[in-house]
Amino acid sequence: MDSIEPKTTGGSVTFPEPTTFSGITTFSNPCFHVTKNTDQTIADATVAVVTFESTTDGAESGAIINKGGLFANNKFTVTSTTTGVYYFYTSLFTSSSGATSDLYVYLRKNGTQQLQTALPSYISGSYQYNLQIYGLINLDNSGDYVEVVVDCDMASNNSLLINYNANYFRTEFGGYKVR
Repeated sequence: MDSIEPKTTGGSVTFPEPTTFSGITTFSNPCFHVTKNTDQTIADATVAVVTFESTTDGAESGAIINKGGLFANNKFTVTSTTTGVYYFYTSLFTSSSGATSDLYVYLRKNGTQQLQTALPSYISGSYQYNLQIYGLINLDNSGDYVEVVVDCDMASNNSLLINYNANYFRTEFGGYKVR
């Protein structure tokens, strides 16, 4: 039987993805889909990272996905073997006891770089808002990470509640490698 050996002793062999061996293709594609399991209150005039507490792969009757374990501490972080271009999405169900002055959600790379912005979609007759965003982000260095951030400026000093509901996943964040 033929075998593939590293060029140097103690080295390793790296294959570009996807790799085909005798008709079998291997492809590691990190992906995640996480939700909240508690409400989060954000004070007026605050920029805050959205927390996602349900992150264990297979939890919530299989609704939680964290293949590769790259989602932790409210952010998705790549390693040297998982760098690449990723598609991310988030949907936040929020409410307040008053109107908004300014309210934004964005995907933030490495804690400082704002990459996407979405304005709320007002749900008629209430102070409830659905914030959704999606897009491609290049995570080309080991340690690059993406998190969901809310910039909350509410009228009359109101706070914003990011909602969790035990029967419906109203707030979620996910992504997967596309290249």
